[in-house]
Amino acid sequence: MKAVVIGGGIAGMTLAILLKQRQWDVIVCERSSSIFVHGHAFLMSYEGLAIINEFKIHASTPLLKQRVDLFSLKRPDSAEKIKVQLFNWYCLKRVNLVSFLNSCFTKDNFKTNRSFSHFIYENGKATAAVFDNGEIEFGDVFIGADGSNSNVREALFGKTIFTSIEVNEVVGTAVSKIALEGKKVPFQKFQSNDKGLAFGFIPASDEEVVWFMQYDRKLSKVDENKDPKKLKSFCIDMLKDYPSAVKAVLDAADFNTAYIWKTRDFDLLPKFHKNNVVLIGDAAHLALPFTSAGTTNAILDAKCLAESFDHFSTVKDAFNNYYLLRSEKVKKHTEQGRLLKETFLNPQKFSEREFLLPLIPSKKRRIEMDSLNPFKIIYFTDPICSTCWIIQPILRKLKLEFGDLLDIEYRMGGLLPSWKNYNKGGIKTPLDAAKHWEEVNISQEMALAGDVWIDDPINSSYPPSIAFKSAQIQDNDKAISFLRRLKELVFLEQKNITKWEVIEEAALSSGLDTAVLKEDIASNGYNLFLLDLELAKKLNVRSFPTFFFLENDKIMETIIGERSYESFKKTIAQYILKTDTLEETHKPETLFSMFHNMTENEYSFISNTPIKETRVILNELYQQDIITKYDSKYDIVWMLKLNSSFKN
Repeated sequence: MKAVVIGGGIAGMTLAILLKQRQWDVIVCERSSSIFVHGHAFLMSYEGLAIINEFKIHASTPLLKQRVDLFSLKRPDSAEKIKVQLFNWYCLKRVNLVSFLNSCFTKDNFKTNRSFSHFIYENGKATAAVFDNGEIEFGDVFIGADGSNSNVREALFGKTIFTSIEVNEVVGTAVSKIALEGKKVPFQKFQSNDKGLAFGFIPASDEEVVWFMQYDRKLSKVDENKDPKKLKSFCIDMLKDYPSAVKAVLDAADFNTAYIWKTRDFDLLPKFHKNNVVLIGDAAHLALPFTSAGTTNAILDAKCLAESFDHFSTVKDAFNNYYLLRSEKVKKHTEQGRLLKETFLNPQKFSEREFLLPLIPSKKRRIEMDSLNPFKIIYFTDPICSTCWIIQPILRKLKLEFGDLLDIEYRMGGLLPSWKNYNKGGIKTPLDAAKHWEEVNISQEMALAGDVWIDDPINSSYPPSIAFKSAQIQDNDKAISFLRRLKELVFLEQKNITKWEVIEEAALSSGLDTAVLKEDIASNGYNLFLLDLELAKKLNVRSFPTFFFLENDKIMETIIGERSYESFKKTIAQYILKTDTLEETHKPETLFSMFHNMTENEYSFISNTPIKETRVILNELYQQDIITKYDSKYDIVWMLKLNSSFKN
């Protein structure tokens, strides 16, 4: 298999090395005349650095880095607002990382002066990339790693609609004793409390700091001037009220190499590929620099794509899996960047409690942790698993309690392949399943009925499982809502969720594109389901639900079957440090905005409200025409009505 990587930056080179390790034929095409290095330095979490470190055995150039373990945010008068410990964060000079990556790759396979022009297609697939210098490179797979202004992205999806540029950033380097003396607090930032203006610096080496000035473009009309002397005067004038340490850095700065970065981003693409061409790094997604996640994301993209090729036999399935695994994570970073931008531009509108830190990902919480990713849980479940239905209130309460700090990855386990030779827990026939569900109903607060096993027996849990994996390709949040609705349909409404009309009903109520879903069920979704079964076998999953609690991709704890909420919370609390408490989560507007449908017992459990009081609350909302209800055999499902609003 031959891969043509268009772009010789960090994303492109990381992928090229990973594919080369897998015995691919790889050609990297760089538009510059040499190894192109734009930018001075950047922050990277160990999550990305760990991948790069694995290349050391092949490198002829050392990887130089500077540890950054403390962040201090100050006001222009030097008053410290926040100080937070960072773990496993590093500052790397871009030239050092690019040189390191290039030393790990065959020089003969690195082609310069290749600015991408267009693809040559045959039968709908790209067969060759054509460059502005007239050169042509044939291949089987083409990777667009050509940055935020990607020509490959434009060739696939047309012109990109960027957000408007509201914040500019002047970036430079300096050899400053004052800044370096502050290495006890490596990352210092001075930020205005009444306007969008900030200055920060980070040690990039033992002798050098990288500095930046972020400012609201509305504050100045002369920011476009790139003359070094005028740019220096501009920065000094903007920061005239800032402390002497800031002025010392500016005095020592090399403005001949300083540049103005016009920050912008764009919305998440509906997919990262078209046929046999795929995007990675900034070409695929772009977050504002406030997150400090760009370089790490580029490296994680490369790893995820390379590993997707390992698990899937077709390029299309590998690309779909790559999008599934990466899209939600980078979407969160885009959202975080925009929220951080708003706090920067309008600091006076945000309270101390609402203030958001760079490098700290939660929208609602500040936690001291070393990764952009939340704590991960792999959850093996099945659409017809009765215990998985019973613990629904627990999962929802965990989401309410921990929110974005938890990343629950839903995996299908394949509970019922067919009734042929099936015998688990004494259940051998649909009639046995009906009896089991009715027995469970007696002992549990989450109601379920077994009529479907008698009236319209389910022959396999594979079809709804495959449908869920297909839904994940479109949107992971919608897929989780879709799975919830499937469970309601089978456990409460007694419908056979293997039938397309029932699956379609659940999909429509969850906002999914049913035509795309149906297509993916026959191809991509099925392959993703097989991958889940493979993983379940590898992890020795034998019953459902099964939860694996991971830290740095290492399984730390396992919970199997039904457990109390306190048991889950205790396990999670070992790994997540919460620095604030959740307030007013019992309010109906909070609960129904997060969970559009709930049973009475669910509402009671999640909100810590007695069942009698719960019924009063829900009936009042029903009378106000805010929610509607569905009466099942044993319980009532309350649902938020479309376009309804809560009254004050």
